[in-house]
Amino acid sequence: MYIDNIISFNSIEVSIDKIEKRRITGYIKLDDFSYRLIFTYAEDIDVDRNIAGLILTMPAINYTYFSRKLLLNFPVSQRDIKLIRDFMVINAHEVFINKIINRRYDYIKPEFIPAESDINKENADGITELVCPEIVKDENPWITYREKVAIMSSGGKESLLAFGIFNEINRSENNYAFYFEESGSHWLTAKTAYDYYRNNFGNVMKVWSNTDRFYHEALKHLKIIRQEMIDIRSDDYPIQVFIFPLYIFLLLPMIRKYKIGNIIMGDEFDDPRGMEDYKGLKYYYGIFDQTYDFNRMISAYFRDKGINSEVYSIVYPVTGYVEEKILMERYRNLFLQQRSCHSCHEKDGVIYPCGKCSKCLGILLFIESAGGDPRDIMYSDTDIRLLGRRLLKSRLRLDPDERQYAESKIGFSDNKNMEINHVAGMHIMPYEKDVLSAVPENFRPSIKKILSGYTDGTYELKDNAWVRVQK
Repeated sequence: MYIDNIISFNSIEVSIDKIEKRRITGYIKLDDFSYRLIFTYAEDIDVDRNIAGLILTMPAINYTYFSRKLLLNFPVSQRDIKLIRDFMVINAHEVFINKIINRRYDYIKPEFIPAESDINKENADGITELVCPEIVKDENPWITYREKVAIMSSGGKESLLAFGIFNEINRSENNYAFYFEESGSHWLTAKTAYDYYRNNFGNVMKVWSNTDRFYHEALKHLKIIRQEMIDIRSDDYPIQVFIFPLYIFLLLPMIRKYKIGNIIMGDEFDDPRGMEDYKGLKYYYGIFDQTYDFNRMISAYFRDKGINSEVYSIVYPVTGYVEEKILMERYRNLFLQQRSCHSCHEKDGVIYPCGKCSKCLGILLFIESAGGDPRDIMYSDTDIRLLGRRLLKSRLRLDPDERQYAESKIGFSDNKNMEINHVAGMHIMPYEKDVLSAVPENFRPSIKKILSGYTDGTYELKDNAWVRVQK
């Protein structure tokens, strides 16, 4: 079977090393290779072995598709086991379809590309066995408050907009911003916003980790990977797709400490018409942890486990174009901190976006189409002048309607297709009866009022077309 040929490890083991006042350390062992993971909090935490072990496990899930066994050397509950099993299968589908079959870059050795006959459920599911020697019961429910909100913050437009909205509609002392500093240059993307938050707001939380180095080292032990490719800078990871679960589990000690009842993700609108299965196999185009299905799954798991905190996004009904427009026009001071770039660099204490990567091209497109000036967030005159030419050569990760709509606003294309005008509106998604129904009722009306002020009606899918149902 194909899956047997790509297995690189007999076992992946996760073990706790130490739990200290501000630090969790542990080991992920990939057969003979062992890596010591470090998570350092900026303040004291109180965390048990169960939560610490689950934090250490999240990075490992990215590689379980290539292992015959995942061994967890810490106490887990039956609910934990079910979640991790579900995560492993979903990750396996994402890796098999999105990273190996529909790959964007040539990270995979040609001899490991599956034949047509290999594309089936057995190979997509993988064969990884989950082994958990120490089973425990979940503890008593955590006390949390529905007014308290933690915003997963990155310096990108979604988290900045969510922070601005909650600071407007919620008491400031109930809002928390959570930053995760991975080792490496990723932190430059978030640093501008983080420094601004620290100087202007309270309740700013941060964790440092060497996880990014682990991801890089683990790639050296996967036999399907072309090793000469892993150091080439690109806007995509070779294998890992499970990124945000780690952020959420790292937040749990703070959820308990401050009794926070809401975890805010930055999932923006994704057109469901472009999310079809692949030859009958379910997958999420590499963004499972940025979907409603993920939020629903992790929220249900938390409820069952006694962690009373809901996970959701408040920007999922609107496109990036609308987000950028609100951020520029309503929360300008936050907009000025935005750095949405895969390759930021620092010069004389100021962090600049590269202006060329797919993230930058999308942001330039949104800012210009919404009537803004990209120079406000450190894009250069050259970046602006070359945008049209670079867009022609780029494979942006934007819904086709969203790209066409934004390009037409700045004269890069004609907009004679009225069906794409939904890009400027709010969307009722297929899983809901009314807009923003995935947001708790105590916040929903205020958020809807703000979004309505910058959108052109509410749209709903009918016969596979977005139709305006409310002005």
